[in-house]
Amino acid sequence: MITGYLTDMRDRVVFGETPTLMQPLFGEKLPEPEEYKHRFVVGQDGLYIEAQNSVVAVRQCIAESGLQLPYGKIEHTGIQLRNGKIPGRILGDVLKKAAAAVPNEWAGMVVWNGKLSEYQLYEPSVVLATPGRVSYLSSLPDGLIPVMDLHSHGNGVAFFSATDNESDLGGYYVATVLGHCASLKPSTVTRMVVNGQFLPCPDLAMFFEDQG
Repeated sequence: MITGYLTDMRDRVVFGETPTLMQPLFGEKLPEPEEYKHRFVVGQDGLYIEAQNSVVAVRQCIAESGLQLPYGKIEHTGIQLRNGKIPGRILGDVLKKAAAAVPNEWAGMVVWNGKLSEYQLYEPSVVLATPGRVSYLSSLPDGLIPVMDLHSHGNGVAFFSATDNESDLGGYYVATVLGHCASLKPSTVTRMVVNGQFLPCPDLAMFFEDQG
């Protein structure tokens, strides 16, 4: 048993929940990660984090190795929307709604509707919206799976606050903050949230189809 060296049951539980695996050099590829759980994989060039559910998959290097390790090469890295890119009109709607809410903050979520097999923009019930804060009910109706969590900072700068870090601790989705929402070129910051781990993310536009 590969975990036989773990003499304390608590260590076995930790390993079971967040295992660290070797990327095979010669044999078959690793099985798919368990949905909504993340794992670490050691490849020849460093340590990677992997996670997936039915809508988002991620495989990203989190620590490069200065040595070439005797393991397999990890390929096809990055963040993948498993149902394809989000329609560009949804991004257009997001920008319009964030601009209309100025000076207050705005919140929304891109979700995957499993019954209709389509992306939708879902706006939660807002409890409070001010120029410095937006509070809302975070529960989703049945059948909707979160893909991207969005909120705006009105005309302020786009950044992830300490409050954002706390609220994202248990999530699995792409997170985005929009700033300067009334301008012709709003600013954005984006990250991948994996069960409390925050991973760098390319530009927001990569997740959307070209609006033409």
